[in-house]
Amino acid sequence: MSVPVAGEISDGYIVCSSENHVNSACNREYDPRISGVVNAVPAVSFQADNADGTRVVVSSGITDVFVTSVNGVVKKGDFITSSKKEGIGMKAAKSGYVLGQALADYNETDTAKTGKIPVSVLIKPAVLTTGASNNLLQLMKEGFEGAFQSPLSALRYVVAGVLVASSFIFGFFHFGKMAKSGLEAIGRNPLAAKTIQFGIMLNVLIAIVIMGVGLGIAYIVLVF
Repeated sequence: MSVPVAGEISDGYIVCSSENHVNSACNREYDPRISGVVNAVPAVSFQADNADGTRVVVSSGITDVFVTSVNGVVKKGDFITSSKKEGIGMKAAKSGYVLGQALADYNETDTAKTGKIPVSVLIKPAVLTTGASNNLLQLMKEGFEGAFQSPLSALRYVVAGVLVASSFIFGFFHFGKMAKSGLEAIGRNPLAAKTIQFGIMLNVLIAIVIMGVGLGIAYIVLVF
C-alpha cells in the first residue's frame, strides 16, 4: 500500500509510523511502530509510488530488506527487527516487535556494512525462548511504550495481562478455598485424612492447570 513517508527513504528500508500517520525510517530497536518496508517495485500496488509524497510500503509478503550484522550474522529463519541504524534491520536476539523472518543468510561480519536479503514480512510481537523471563518483561515493556502509537497492538498486552491475572487469581482462590475446607474436614474426620489429602492434592493440580492454561492463552494472544 502507499503511505505518506517523510525523509530520504531508500528501497528496502524499514519504516515506522508516527502520531501524525507519516512514516519515517525506524531508528530504534524492536520498535513497536514498525509499519513495513519501502518497495519501489511491488508485485501489486494501487497507487503510484511517490504520488503526493507517498511511497509503497510492504506490510505483509516477501520483500528485500536492508540488514546489518550489528546484532550478529543473520541466518535463514531468524527474526528480523528494526535497529538504531535508520531504516536498517538486524537479527532479533530477544523478545519484542519484529518485521518478519529472514529467508536467506547474511554473513557479513563488518557491522558498518549493510546488505539486502529477502524477508517474509509479518509484523508482530515475538517471544524468543532464550532468557524467556527477561524477554517476556522486555516484550511487555515494548508493548506499553508503543501503546499510544499502536493501540490495536497494545490491546494484545492488555488482553494477555487480564488473562494471566485472572487465571492466577482464580487458581489461588480455588486452591485456598479447597485447602481450607480440606483442613476443616480432617479435623472433623481424622480417619478419612488420606482421602481428604488426596482431594487437596487433586485441587492443587487443578489450580496449576488453570494457571497454565491462562499463561498458554496469553502467549498465543501475544504471538499470533
